[in-house]
Amino acid sequence: MDRRGRELFEVGQNRTTRRGAQSAARHAPSHDLKPAPRKAAAFLGLRPSRARLLIGALAIGLALGAAEETLRKTGYVPDKERIARTLGFSIDQVTLVGHRFSYDRDVFDALDLGNVRTFGALDTAAVKARIERLPWIDTAEITRVYPGGLDIRVTERKPYALWSRTGSFYLIDKTGRVLGAVNRDALPDLPRFAGEGAASEAASLLDTIARYPEVASRLTEAERVSERRWRLKLDNATTLELPADDEVGALEELTRDAGLANLVSSGRTTLDFRGPGRVAIRPEPDANAPSGTPTETGS
Repeated sequence: MDRRGRELFEVGQNRTTRRGAQSAARHAPSHDLKPAPRKAAAFLGLRPSRARLLIGALAIGLALGAAEETLRKTGYVPDKERIARTLGFSIDQVTLVGHRFSYDRDVFDALDLGNVRTFGALDTAAVKARIERLPWIDTAEITRVYPGGLDIRVTERKPYALWSRTGSFYLIDKTGRVLGAVNRDALPDLPRFAGEGAASEAASLLDTIARYPEVASRLTEAERVSERRWRLKLDNATTLELPADDEVGALEELTRDAGLANLVSSGRTTLDFRGPGRVAIRPEPDANAPSGTPTETGS
């Protein structure tokens, strides 16, 4: 066979081969040729690229866990704090706002930055509780600011009254919480209380007295006696000894009885409401005058 004939034979053979291959492809069963990551992505509802990232992260996590377990069995404990800092989880900046009377150092001590240097080691609930135990702090809010910032916002308690006990003076809030020691002349416009147990009962007493303006406007100090009852000292040297279980009844009687009200207004008088059904009245003379004899009036 000459050269041209051989070429025609080879071309014809190629055509025949191609036709056979095409026919076989048409009749062959179909197969899903999608790569595994695409199946995983479809199953998880993720894009293929995100699925690959997720699979990679899981693989790294498993590898690190296996490596840590191996090191632990050999007696080596990895420095998790150092690893966390290396991976970008360190606390690099702390912002504190909202405080006026609290010291920065007290809040940072509660944060425990000496031992807590990464977000992995930060127990937010425990830190919040420690900060809110500080005297002036009412509430604390802790927020992470990416990448390495921590935002702490606090609200402080409000001074409500001045409380004296055993010769010392303290600011208290409305709940009776001690905010700090102060000079006795600090904040002269605040109500003043004295005696053990007075701080926790101060707000309740002031709410009661507020209904009796003739007493409330003159009150200079309320003293808790034996942690059971109140002694009210007014600005005109009048003292009201209230009973342990019926402060309201005594104040109501004072309001109804014009004679008792006049005695309160005149000043230098002690009115003792502790006796059942009667009021003991004792004038309070000047320091140079002899003590007066107590008198009683029925009620």
